[in-house]
Amino acid sequence: MKISLILIATILFVACNSTKQEETTDQIAQKKEIIQDGEYDELMQNIDDNLPNLVKIESLTYSKEDGSAVTATAYLDQNDIITKIEEEVISSGKYGAITRYHYYSNGGVLFATRRIGEKIQNNEPFFSEEISFYDPNGKVKESKERIAKYEEYLDNQEFNKAQPISHSNERALRILQQKGEFMTTFQGFVESGPYNFLIVGEHVPDNGYTAALSIQNEDATIRYLRAEGRNALGKELLVEFEKYIDPQGYRMQILKKVSLVERKEAKQ
Repeated sequence: MKISLILIATILFVACNSTKQEETTDQIAQKKEIIQDGEYDELMQNIDDNLPNLVKIESLTYSKEDGSAVTATAYLDQNDIITKIEEEVISSGKYGAITRYHYYSNGGVLFATRRIGEKIQNNEPFFSEEISFYDPNGKVKESKERIAKYEEYLDNQEFNKAQPISHSNERALRILQQKGEFMTTFQGFVESGPYNFLIVGEHVPDNGYTAALSIQNEDATIRYLRAEGRNALGKELLVEFEKYIDPQGYRMQILKKVSLVERKEAKQ
């Protein structure tokens, strides 16, 4: 009888701990303070609704050898002021989880950010939509979050108060402006079937961000780069491009124009 009681107590203890560790994302969310939409949410929605009327500027899509990739899109108003930036980050690995960041501005001043992506808690993966609001100085005022087992279920969940967290748009701006690790220097050529690609990116020894552009015609700059070969590696280029999706759904970046960037040396 003593052994039976010990066995029963052990089973109950394991079962209780298992139940505690396996709380669903819905149960976790219910323990937090629900946050209702406010004026900033309305302003974000108004911007999203007005996107078709804004000027859309897409960056190159950059990738690394490990499979990670980044791209950004900016939306400008009639005064060429950025109203919203969308940044997409694909992580390295076999499946490449996608995280999306949205940066909202009012008169060029960032007032809200939205992050949608996967998180892990107690070894349980789930999807999170996280929104933060900022004061005019860029300091986070408050954050809220809603979570769900699958991304498509997020819209059915309530937002709950979260610890303030800041998301910077500096990387997205570098992507759009082709600066820093997203510089467009000559990195070589690649042939794939009937396609020839110009490879541009930051001039680093290995695992830097690069972008591939499909060459449509062999202009003077392309001929120069081919002739120079390795001697031209690292030369800064100015590229004009457009994105194209073929009938099979394959995404390509079409090179429209390329030229060398001439840097004037500072006078001594």
